[in-house]
Amino acid sequence: MALAILALGILGLLWMHQQALLQQRQQLMRSVAMGIADDLVERMYLNPQQHAMYAKAWGTTSPSAPDCTTQACTHQDLVAWDLQQLQHDLQAQLPEGDAAVFALTGISDWWGVIIAWRDANETYRTDNAAGSPSCPAQMSCWRLFFRPDR
Repeated sequence: MALAILALGILGLLWMHQQALLQQRQQLMRSVAMGIADDLVERMYLNPQQHAMYAKAWGTTSPSAPDCTTQACTHQDLVAWDLQQLQHDLQAQLPEGDAAVFALTGISDWWGVIIAWRDANETYRTDNAAGSPSCPAQMSCWRLFFRPDR
């Protein structure tokens, strides 16, 4: 009887340890998503005249762009370069990472970035506030609202 109680106690500890590891992983993914969103916002701050060209829907990829680290780029080329860097960061740092960049509805000159990553438990979800696209199924999302001209 004592052995059965000990075995149940150990199973309980193992389950709690697994849950802690899952939560830690989700916190790490959320932190990475925040960094990727912040990086894109900073890029949009540096190119405010072209902010409308940064719009991106779920699942779309950016067109090829010149390497703006080795040659001078126009503002439009810089947008394509920035979106290409966003796509690279999403693929390299998040499982099945994706992003949506959109203008907020009903609030002029405000934009939003939503970063999504594969998460069967859908730990972090976003709503449709101010015209935000819905977080895809089986994904967790993190959202940031900002004004690109500030």
